Amino acid sequence: MSELSRFSLRDHETLHRELVERLVSDLRPVRRLWPLSLRLALWTSLEVAVLLLIIAHTHRTDLAQKTHDLWYMFGIGGLGVAGVIAAYFALRAAVPGRELYPAEVVLLLIVTLLFSLLLLHQPSDARLQLSQFIAVGKVCALSVLMLAALPWLALLWAVKRASPLSPGLDGALIGAAAFLCSFALMRLNCPIDDGLHLFMWHFLPAVLGIALSAGAGMVLLRRETR
Repeated sequence: MSELSRFSLRDHETLHRELVERLVSDLRPVRRLWPLSLRLALWTSLEVAVLLLIIAHTHRTDLAQKTHDLWYMFGIGGLGVAGVIAAYFALRAAVPGRELYPAEVVLLLIVTLLFSLLLLHQPSDARLQLSQFIAVGKVCALSVLMLAALPWLALLWAVKRASPLSPGLDGALIGAAAFLCSFALMRLNCPIDDGLHLFMWHFLPAVLGIALSAGAGMVLLRRETR
């Protein structure tokens, strides 16, 4: 072996040893993640607790009658299921090697859109005064955000404990999970079935919340991707 070859080999071994030592020095002990099914069950339990709280303090006086309305129950159940699916996707996508397929994201979008279109089934009251429409609507929009806050924080914490590789997508999925469930819960709490009210003050705040969650994910989850 020539002198140049021995020097190159020795230099390569030194570089390799320094790199391994640097990687080892950066290692930190971490807790093992709970199974995905358990984390999803805990988050769903939180949503169920919020659901029970809503039922106990709902502003609807006709809730018992509305349970016989198939369109009403179908819309609530569909959006709630879509929210749980989004939570499952958010938790799964944060595990390296279990990222989502594009078809799964498209499927979630289609399911959400289909159940959201049920809002068109609700008639709109053109006689409603604009001032009353805005005053009542602002309360509902704020309620949508408040109902989504705690589930959003819980899911964000669970995702951050893993290793999210796509912070924007993960943030959007976290938002979809929290705000789709919040939108479904507001249908149980809000006594107004006016289609325009539901679109303007329930659906649009949920969409805005999902968009803001995607932006928050770009900031709050970026550290985990380095």
